[in-house]
Amino acid sequence: MDRSQLSHFRIGRLATALVLAGLIVGGSASANSRTGQLESRLGSANARSGELDAGIQADNHKINGFQGSINDLQTRLSALESSLAVERSLLTKLRAELKDAQARLASLKVQLAHDKQVLISQLVASYESPPPDIVTVVLESHGFADMLERIEDLRSIAQANAKATTTVQVEQNAVAAQAKRLATLEASQAGETAAVQVQRNEVAQLHLALVNHQLLYIRARDRKSAELRDLNAQRQSLQDELSKLAASELAARGVPYSYTGPIGPSTATPQGEYGFFQAPGTNYSVGEEPTLAQRLNTLGIALHLHLIGISGYRTPQHSVEVGGFADDPHTRGEASDTPGVEGVPEATLERFGLTRPFPGAAEADHIQLA
Repeated sequence: MDRSQLSHFRIGRLATALVLAGLIVGGSASANSRTGQLESRLGSANARSGELDAGIQADNHKINGFQGSINDLQTRLSALESSLAVERSLLTKLRAELKDAQARLASLKVQLAHDKQVLISQLVASYESPPPDIVTVVLESHGFADMLERIEDLRSIAQANAKATTTVQVEQNAVAAQAKRLATLEASQAGETAAVQVQRNEVAQLHLALVNHQLLYIRARDRKSAELRDLNAQRQSLQDELSKLAASELAARGVPYSYTGPIGPSTATPQGEYGFFQAPGTNYSVGEEPTLAQRLNTLGIALHLHLIGISGYRTPQHSVEVGGFADDPHTRGEASDTPGVEGVPEATLERFGLTRPFPGAAEADHIQLA
C-alpha cells in the first residue's frame, strides 16, 4: 500500500469519527428515536431470521434422516413386490392346473359311470337272452374257420368291455391322485403368497408412515422458508429506511451522500476520492458481490471513505493460496476484503446492510451483507 492510500485511509477514519460524532451530538431527538425504533425492529428481524435459519436447517436434517430410511424401505418394498408377483404367478398356474384336473376327473367319472352302465346292461341282456353256447356256435358255423372267428369275436367283446372299464378306472384314480396333489400344492402356495402379501403390506404401511412424518417436516420447513422470505423483504425495507434516515442526518450536516434506492445492481459511482474502488484483478461479479460492492460504495460516499476492494470472489484454490480456505465466504461470492472500513462501527455498518462477521483486528476489513 502506498503513502497516498495510507493517507486516504487515515482521512477516511478521521472523517468517519467526525461524522459519527456529529450524528450523535447534533442529531435531533426525533431522528434518534426513529433510528432507535428501526434498529430495534431490524435487530428483532435479524434474531428471528437466525431462528428461522436454524429451524430450516434442523428440518432439513430431519428430512434427510427420514429419506435414508424411506429409501431403504422403498428398496425392500420393491423386492417384496417382485416376490409377490412371482408367488401370485405360481399360484395362478397351480389353480389353472387344478381346475383342469378337476374337470378331467369329473369327465372320467361320467365316462366310468356310463361304461359301468353298459356292462350292467350287457349282463342283464345275457340273462334275458343268453348268448349262443359253444355247441350252437359249432353247429351254426360254416366251417372250422368260421367257428374260430365266432368264438374269438365273443372273447374279444368280453375282453374289450372289461379293458375299457378297467382303463377308465385306472385313469380316474390317477387323475384323482393328481387333483389331490395339486390341491395340496395350491393350498401351500396360497399360504406362501398370503405371507408375502402380509409382509409387503407391513413394509408399505411403515414406508407410508415415514413419508407422512417426513412430510410434516417438509411442510414446517416450507412455512419457515416462506416466513423467512417475507422477513428478508422486511429487513431490506428497514435497511433502506435506515439508509434514507442516515442520508437525511448526514445531509443536514452538509455531508455529501448518494442513496441509490432499494438494493439492486449498483448504479452509484465513487464521488472523487470517496466510495468503493475495485482493485485491478479482483472479481465482484459473482453471487452477492455486486450488491456488496454497491453498499460499500454507498457507505464510502456517505462517510467520506476511500474503500478499496482488494478481494471479492475467489476460486477455492486461490482462496487457499492467499490464506483462506476452500469453502470460505469469498468462494461463494459473499465477502469483500475492504481496507478503509476498519474504523466503521458495527452499528453503522448495519445501517447500510453490512456486517463484520469475524472479530479481531485481522478481520476488521472483512465485510459481508447483513
